[in-house]
Amino acid sequence: MSRKSTVHAAIQATPFLLSGLSAAILAVFVPAAFAAEKKFETVYVSATRSETAQMPVATQIKVISAEDIRVGGAKLLSEVLRTQAGIQLTDSDGSGARNVTASMRGLSGANNVLVLVDGRKLNNPSLAAPALNTVSLKDVERIEIVQGSAGVLYGDQAVGGVINIITHCAVAGEVDGSISATSGTDNLEDYTASVRQGFENGLSYSLSAQKRNADNYRDNNQSAYENVLGNLRYDFAKGFVFVEGQTIDDELNLAGELLEDDYLFDPRAASSPNNYANQYTDLARIGGGIDLGEHWQLLAEFASRDEDTEFYYGAGSPTLGNMQVDNLTPRIVGTIPTRKGDAIVTFGYDQTDAEYTVRDWGTDIEQAIDAFYAQIVYPLTQALSVTTGVRTSSVEDTNHATNTYHEDDLSLGELGLNYQLDNNWRLFGRYADGFRFANANENGLVLPGVDFLEVQTSESYEVGAAWATDRAYSSYSFYHMVLNDEITFDAIAYANINLPDTERQGFQFDGGLTLSNEISLTANYTYTDAEVTSGAFKGKDVPYVSEHTVNLGMVFRPLDVLTVVLDTTYMGSRYLSGDENNIYAKVEPTQLFNVNVIWQIKQLEISGRIKNITNERYSGLQGYSSWQAAKYYYPQPERNYEASITYRF
Repeated sequence: MSRKSTVHAAIQATPFLLSGLSAAILAVFVPAAFAAEKKFETVYVSATRSETAQMPVATQIKVISAEDIRVGGAKLLSEVLRTQAGIQLTDSDGSGARNVTASMRGLSGANNVLVLVDGRKLNNPSLAAPALNTVSLKDVERIEIVQGSAGVLYGDQAVGGVINIITHCAVAGEVDGSISATSGTDNLEDYTASVRQGFENGLSYSLSAQKRNADNYRDNNQSAYENVLGNLRYDFAKGFVFVEGQTIDDELNLAGELLEDDYLFDPRAASSPNNYANQYTDLARIGGGIDLGEHWQLLAEFASRDEDTEFYYGAGSPTLGNMQVDNLTPRIVGTIPTRKGDAIVTFGYDQTDAEYTVRDWGTDIEQAIDAFYAQIVYPLTQALSVTTGVRTSSVEDTNHATNTYHEDDLSLGELGLNYQLDNNWRLFGRYADGFRFANANENGLVLPGVDFLEVQTSESYEVGAAWATDRAYSSYSFYHMVLNDEITFDAIAYANINLPDTERQGFQFDGGLTLSNEISLTANYTYTDAEVTSGAFKGKDVPYVSEHTVNLGMVFRPLDVLTVVLDTTYMGSRYLSGDENNIYAKVEPTQLFNVNVIWQIKQLEISGRIKNITNERYSGLQGYSSWQAAKYYYPQPERNYEASITYRF
């Protein structure tokens, strides 16, 4: 069957047809229904790595506000990301926390999507996924999602996209905060507290804490999590300075994978009844900004993360490790007035120093990355602007265990156009390079005769349109991406390798519509075609990438004090992880339904949430193990419940 026929056959599947039809209705009728309305799009930090409003950038940036998160009822960052266009999640845990990996543009793995918290990299210099659970939603002001490569502006690992998390800041002359308690299925207990205060003299502080314990869905999957964050800031006439500290205690038992017979018999069972992996993290960040005249500003941050790990795999003594990551990110951002408007200019330098050590494994690897970059958004006319930029990066890898050293460098660029048709519509197109260096773990496990892996690079093209009014929005984009020397793990050779060329292309729609004061709708649809274009598996689909994903949501407010939110996520079929030859039956499609109900009584909020209403049985990761010659599963929770009470002041 041809690829085109396969796509048509998939579209005929009933769950997808229902969801896709709803999305199509929203895509067609939203602009027509509100074409007379007027709304300027606002782009935030992710466009220029500085606070910039109403900027005509040649890309898609989706902004999820704290109010969006509150109404949706999510308690974990992974629950927020799961409903967003263009994002597929892999969960090899079941708690929805530490072991969740985000995929964008069909790029799997822990290091192809860059996750930032206030500009600090959450990605690791190892195979470990960015620890999404280190971000407490109570601290989040908004989440900005950049679709596609952002290699020029953000550098290493921003291949499929960027998830930029911005935390709350105190407001001068105001004090606010919240206290909440949540209880739920599988002995879930979650307690949070936060307070922020700003003084008229420019001084402000933010304090927050969270404690979360749960048995989780499977045996030997208990988690115990504590997070304390403090920030002190001073704003003055010419700028600001801040210092921030965070400590995280994250203890997690590992249930392990289940083979097919065990999964069908009891998905709650643990294959590793004694395994665990604990992380103890200390974070520090210091920085600020100062005005360099009327149109220019110097911004700089230094962040340091010290993470101790303790792993136990059922035999012998626990394995101890340490990871130290330091980031320095100074940049100058300014405007140059022109006859057609202001040009926005960004110059910056990024430095990352990382060391990953696991003595029992003989792992002791250092990695240093340095980069200079520049970007300009220039108005060619009042309606047309061009975005262009360049970055040069270098890496130095030192493997102390094997006494080997490696260095590499590359340069990349981007070019984009944005055309504002009218107050509501804009068109955009761009070319962007992307890349990622192999991390410490990847270079520590390679094939015989290979000391260090090649740099993974990509070239991507994208065209799209965006439309917005006061009551509705929609965006549409088509993209094509070519990857060279893609870095992945070869389960047969049990080594990290560089793949032959692969290609990804697709379409994405994202929309929202406010029908009335009582009802609003959201919908998104993503089509992803990921194919190997050279080598032994030429013409095969990239495993574990769904061609079709759909998310639908409805917010219903029958009373001023009552809000009901319904959402559903459809994930289409895909080949098993590890099935590069596409010879095994695909993973069945899944469709999950959730409901959240909020009752607001002045400053008191009572909410209840049901997840996976239809009791769908599914896995967060499902693959084929060649050395076991069997399918394996990481089961996810069946129907489960949460109830919360929150007081805001």
